[in-house]
Amino acid sequence: MEHVFDPNEEGSSSSRTVVLQGCAGIGKTAVVHKFMFDWAAGMVAPGRFDYLIYVNCREISHTNNLNAADLITNTFQDIKGPILDIILLYPEKLLFILDGFPELQYHVGDQEEDLTANPQERKPVETLLCSLVKKKLFPESSLLITARLTAVKKFHSLLKQPIQAEVLWYTDAEKRAYFLSQFSGANAAMKVFYGLRDSEGLDIMSSLPIVSWMLCRVLQSQGDGDRTVLQSLQTMTDMYLFYFSQCLKTLTGISMWKGQSCLWGLCSLAAEGLQKHQVLFAVSDLRRHGIGVYDTNCTFLNHFLKKVEDVNVYTFLHFSFQEFLTAVFYALKNDHSWMFLDHVQKTWQEIFQQYGKSFSSPMIQFLFGLLHKGKAKTVETTFGRKVSPGLREELLKWTERETKDKSSRLQIEPVDLFHCLYEIQEEEYAKRIIDNLQPIILLQPTYTKMDILAMSFCIKSSHSPLSVSLKCQHLLGFEEEEQTTAFKPTVLTYNQ
Repeated sequence: MEHVFDPNEEGSSSSRTVVLQGCAGIGKTAVVHKFMFDWAAGMVAPGRFDYLIYVNCREISHTNNLNAADLITNTFQDIKGPILDIILLYPEKLLFILDGFPELQYHVGDQEEDLTANPQERKPVETLLCSLVKKKLFPESSLLITARLTAVKKFHSLLKQPIQAEVLWYTDAEKRAYFLSQFSGANAAMKVFYGLRDSEGLDIMSSLPIVSWMLCRVLQSQGDGDRTVLQSLQTMTDMYLFYFSQCLKTLTGISMWKGQSCLWGLCSLAAEGLQKHQVLFAVSDLRRHGIGVYDTNCTFLNHFLKKVEDVNVYTFLHFSFQEFLTAVFYALKNDHSWMFLDHVQKTWQEIFQQYGKSFSSPMIQFLFGLLHKGKAKTVETTFGRKVSPGLREELLKWTERETKDKSSRLQIEPVDLFHCLYEIQEEEYAKRIIDNLQPIILLQPTYTKMDILAMSFCIKSSHSPLSVSLKCQHLLGFEEEEQTTAFKPTVLTYNQ
């Protein structure tokens, strides 16, 4: 990252658009924050930019009309008047950092005339940021955009000659160093590090920074307690459910029922927020969902929420927490208490339309995992409610209908569906779905170890003749014998 904004071979420092991509929980925001600190210390792009304007797209998505000047003053609150006017005269010295831009509900096909070139003109947030991305507004400025891998396709057509960078998973050496930094003794850290290898799924998942963080946070509170349960953690749903259930065991000063009530309040808060594209919550929002002022000061809730500095609002520690708790909300609500959906019969259709990303949405993948029969008891003891009867069968039937319908099948990215099937861990059902998808052609530029693990589970589940073609440029996390290039991608073909 330290060289992406360096002058080109001709010495020109022209406008650049850099897309920093990676899967959920990989640390894209952390990389951006480090880039900003290093820039402030003069370690990266020295002299290249006068101002870095950081925009958390999820946080401002709920804001009314803004202009470009507002984006600058939101970052630098002491800048106003003549100084702001001078800044706007030199856009080539500005770097706009759009963290989570693809999460906005914009329409790629928006009319060009809706965009603005005037930094003082107020526009809806989506239109204003699209004006920046499409270089209608401040074409001389540079952009750094973070995006999940599954969202890059959505907005790629908006970009002009983007430079793509990818946040990689932890290597074994980096993971080892992280665990050593989190435990007071090297022996304790190494015991956990080597213990991860007893579970293939957990060993791979812990290469994601968010998973390693959750593991360390839970294990630090457990001391030298029984850790055999780690061997059963195979999926992302397992990991998040483990984190929330173990945090519930740390309760002090309040009853188990109170803890479960707080968690259920967080579930409904998360679901409402995700539906409204909201990630910042006032105290009044928390109260409306049964989380009182006392609860916000409770150590227990610090495992899930954090207070935004200088503002009396709260947000989830990580966006994936909000996605997981939303999935819990949909899995546990019954006919008589759906807050946002009218009828169970419409649930899956409405949910998929609402989130617009079908099987690629982490929330949908968590939902598959929560409906696995073996997790029902843990879900109930953690959240104090039973999984709604019939939802599992309804989801499976709906998915099967989608994969059998030709027009729907064309819109499905197979690897996204593989992740859903891996989360629910039902081989017989995976076999029926995979047989509907044949032939399977996988053409993503990049696949991770987690992608390959999900593919492997689904392919092994099928006992029928099966043809899978996989073409990619990078297999992240694997030691490659031969380096491939963008012009000559690796081609892997499996025939079973």
